[in-house]
Amino acid sequence: SRGAVAGAAVGLAGLGVVAPAFAEEELGLLNFGKIEIGNGFAINLDIPETGIINIFIIVAGLFYLLGPILGESMATREKEIQTDIDDAIAKYNEATARFAEAEKNKQQADAVIKEIYDSIDKDKQELKASMETAMKAQIVRSAEFAEASIKSMNDGAEEQLEAYILEQAVSRGVAELTGMPAAKKSAYLDGVIANL
Repeated sequence: SRGAVAGAAVGLAGLGVVAPAFAEEELGLLNFGKIEIGNGFAINLDIPETGIINIFIIVAGLFYLLGPILGESMATREKEIQTDIDDAIAKYNEATARFAEAEKNKQQADAVIKEIYDSIDKDKQELKASMETAMKAQIVRSAEFAEASIKSMNDGAEEQLEAYILEQAVSRGVAELTGMPAAKKSAYLDGVIANL
């Protein structure tokens, strides 16, 4: 492929390929010699000889060759990260909405509980007032009934007493009148008639 050929060319140029390879030279500091590739080409491993330009070419070649792969990998990773961020935001928003709904439900439940307690207190007060009223009415009725009964008993007792006294007076009067002598009866009757 075109990219592989270009990459190989850049890489070989970056590594200091020399054409044609000459006879071996003395190895110095950081000189690792040359590796023959064939067709008169070799890879120069003498680092001081390759120089900074060759290093720049290597770096440029790496960017050229690895740039699309790394760019695509980074783009894929960026999409994954963005998807994860979007999912996290959506979950956060959903959790916030659920929390707000739970707060609203809690407030409604608190209001219902308060209403129930208020209703219980009101029912207690109404029941207490109703029981007190009923008890007072029952006491008043019982007192009135007892008073009426006592009055009825008193009235009945007075009537019975009067009837008894009258009956006793009449029976004694009749007995005395029947047992009186005739002259005395006549004088008594004349006195009664005179009082009338």
